[in-house]
Amino acid sequence: MRFIVCVCALLVTLSGHAATEVVIGSALNRPPYILEDSESGLELEIVRAALKASGFDARFKFYSQKRLQLYYMKDRIEAAMSVNAAAGLSGYPSDYYIYYQDVAVTLASRQLTFSELNQLQGYSLVAYEGAQYMLGETFQRLSNKTIYREVDPQELQNRMLYLGRIDVAVADKYVFLANNKFVGPDIDSTQPLQFHEVFPRTPYRVMFHNSVVRDAFNRGLAEIRKNGEYDRLVKQFLN
Repeated sequence: MRFIVCVCALLVTLSGHAATEVVIGSALNRPPYILEDSESGLELEIVRAALKASGFDARFKFYSQKRLQLYYMKDRIEAAMSVNAAAGLSGYPSDYYIYYQDVAVTLASRQLTFSELNQLQGYSLVAYEGAQYMLGETFQRLSNKTIYREVDPQELQNRMLYLGRIDVAVADKYVFLANNKFVGPDIDSTQPLQFHEVFPRTPYRVMFHNSVVRDAFNRGLAEIRKNGEYDRLVKQFLN
């Protein structure tokens, strides 16, 4: 399978003829980065645009984080999105294509102040699936010392925070705010929030089975950064 994809990729790269489809595994709905129903969102559009710039078409399949990694390892998909070193996947990693800025989210009414990660110890935390490993060793140690759970779908974080069932939600700021629309009419999502920047920005790559397609993606990524398309997509989805 990989040999066939490699040959096709070489033919496309050299000849410039019809685009070859690349099947890419994505996480489940994570607005505004991943909009599963419309197969859009900032992450998907960046990946789509980068591949298109090099003559490839992207086709996305959506899985839970665990299934995404399993299907990649079993060669059921040709690439996996939203990968960092903690994922432990082998293959050909792309250049960084997106950064997430996770924050500690609290209700303003609680009047909590956090300036560093260790201050979260002793509070109840809820994070997204896989956060314990994606956010590094310091957070992993912290999560083992406090009341901690991970949820999927991620909008459950919003419900739990607004209802006062947990002290802190760990999420990307844009994801948390976008998920307010999914919490339902019985939840007051207008409650003022505080966002505590206790995490560094987390960069992510696309992991490919095929080095030729990876190289094409990197060229396309560099091109859309240069011609301004990347910045236009960021403004479209994060504004």
